[in-house]
Amino acid sequence: MHSTPAFTDSHVHLDRYSHDEVTVLLKRAHQAGVARLLTVGTDLPSSSRALQLAQQHAGVSAAIGLHPASLALASLERDLLQLAELAQRHRAEIIAIGESGLDTLEAAAPLEAQERAFRFQLRLARELALPFILHQQGAEQLCQQIIRDEQKKMEALEADGVRAPPIIVHYFVGDTESTQRWLALGCCISVGKPITRPEHAALRQAIAGISLEHLLLETDTYPLPGRATEPAHIRQIAEAVAALKQVSVETIAEQTTANYRRLFCIKPGRDRGEPA
Repeated sequence: MHSTPAFTDSHVHLDRYSHDEVTVLLKRAHQAGVARLLTVGTDLPSSSRALQLAQQHAGVSAAIGLHPASLALASLERDLLQLAELAQRHRAEIIAIGESGLDTLEAAAPLEAQERAFRFQLRLARELALPFILHQQGAEQLCQQIIRDEQKKMEALEADGVRAPPIIVHYFVGDTESTQRWLALGCCISVGKPITRPEHAALRQAIAGISLEHLLLETDTYPLPGRATEPAHIRQIAEAVAALKQVSVETIAEQTTANYRRLFCIKPGRDRGEPA
């Protein structure tokens, strides 16, 4: 008999569920072979909750950040400072900064404020030597320009051994050209359920053409009316990628989990997924 492959869901929002709901979601995830998950903050309360969940549940790790849709102009500077304080205080517990970036479609905050928060969190990730989880919607080129700008500022520091943090492009739905632009910046691509749908032909073609070492899997689980997605569904995403890449599901599980461990500095054999 073959054992169930161990999957990793690199992006969920467990903070939006009650304690009992989280327990059920994690039970079903573990039954489906999901061994580790990264629960991601989008504001200060959800970031604190993500930390609590990582402390309470084996296999769950935490990222903290301010999502562009959660920014409040009146408290922006205070919120950024409080995020930095939270990150410094819990540096040994968090494994990434984010979800942060730019959103011109759904976020209410002006683009200038979004850019301020984006740059601040990129620099915070650099300061703490943590990966960065990128949200980008309707602002791909501007996000890429800001990343290039921040990377240039890093060049002088790289001589002293300071490296730019890995950037994970969350819930990627772009085409081949978009993929190549992100990869050229040294980013990693994370895909969700859209990869399973034939109507996303450009996305499927793009993922079929990139190396597996640049890929992560995610469900982006959060409660939304009419949307039935949970960590247990990660196998559906893995199966779709396996079919596109013409490899086994076990290969996808193994490689994407190895990528997750590498990017987030996870030591093998540590159930909670603590940072090394």
